[in-house]
Amino acid sequence: MSETTPRVVVITGAASGIGYATAELFRDLGDIVYGFDIHPTVPDGVTYVECNVGSRESVKAAIAKAAEHGRIDVLANVAGIVQFGRFDTITDDEWDRIHAVDLKGPFMVMQEALPHLRATRNANIVNVSSVAGRVPQGYTTAYSAAKGGLTQLTRSLALELAPERIRVNAICPGTVDTPIVSEVAEKYPDDLDPRVADRLMMMLPGRAISPGEIGASIVYLASPAARMITGCVLAHDGGMS
Repeated sequence: MSETTPRVVVITGAASGIGYATAELFRDLGDIVYGFDIHPTVPDGVTYVECNVGSRESVKAAIAKAAEHGRIDVLANVAGIVQFGRFDTITDDEWDRIHAVDLKGPFMVMQEALPHLRATRNANIVNVSSVAGRVPQGYTTAYSAAKGGLTQLTRSLALELAPERIRVNAICPGTVDTPIVSEVAEKYPDDLDPRVADRLMMMLPGRAISPGEIGASIVYLASPAARMITGCVLAHDGGMS
């Protein structure tokens, strides 16, 4: 495959927020982009593939569709959900749901995609973790545990796959102006420490990181310009960490 051949790019969570913006950027570069999501609202020019990243069967079927060209060059694990609340109120179902999407989901997508990443040269993976995956953040214990796990999974897999020339990196965004973050802010419980709320609010609309800015970092880490970068955990958080 030459440097000018369109890459096959898989993006999870491509129907909104960071995933949507990232899919647009890769599409505009002329790449062949598959957008995985449970919702079909991916950008024009992106092939929608229905996928629940918390289900092994769903992931397996979606990867098989995206690998119809015989390879996958770039995998961006963007899909995620957020949790706020007191530790002693988290239910087993809530804990399992957060980890199914934010940690087990990327694990399964990477595992299913790996044979197809091995079929190309200079393949790479970019995982979207979180500022909460780098530094402590109150009232997000389930989310922080999952994102911290994803950060370490990225580093460990980067070491394991380096001999195969498959790069694995992570981005840890701060507060990004997306519907999911706005929803969390609106529903932030009144009885929680307001200092934590202020930390979240300080980057909301008007000063928030845009989804496209995070998307641009993903595109960079997936580009030939970053071919010597692997195991990187990029803090794209406006200084929050």
